[in-house]
Amino acid sequence: MKTTYKFLIGGLIIFAVLAAISFQGIQEMTVFFHTPAEILKTPDEFQDKTIRIGALVQAGSVKWDAKTLELSFNVTEDSQQFIPVSYQGVKPDMFREGQGVVVEGKMQGEIFQAQQLLVKHSEEYKIESKEHQDKKEYYKTLSDS
Repeated sequence: MKTTYKFLIGGLIIFAVLAAISFQGIQEMTVFFHTPAEILKTPDEFQDKTIRIGALVQAGSVKWDAKTLELSFNVTEDSQQFIPVSYQGVKPDMFREGQGVVVEGKMQGEIFQAQQLLVKHSEEYKIESKEHQDKKEYYKTLSDS
């Protein structure tokens, strides 16, 4: 066999391996998080794999122990199907029931053991108190004078 063919075959093999690795990496990067419905549909597929779940914190499910820094809650999309989450660490200030969250960790049995907890927040900023609204009106009158 000529050396030209050897180089050609070797180059094609290297190209195929690099293409397969790149394709797999792109697929993994495109899934930012899974929904509870996806996980509950095929739970065995997600066991002991590091994944992210994006959903809402189910109302009435939050249990927080400030002494041990243990937080447990359920994540849901539809308030009917949920996944219990256990998290050890400081609870984010913006963490609330009904709030959107992304949790990263592993499914261990029926409980999701989270290593990281990210709280989604609204991009809308509103004036909340009457006092701030009164100040805004006061400043408006000053600028109109």
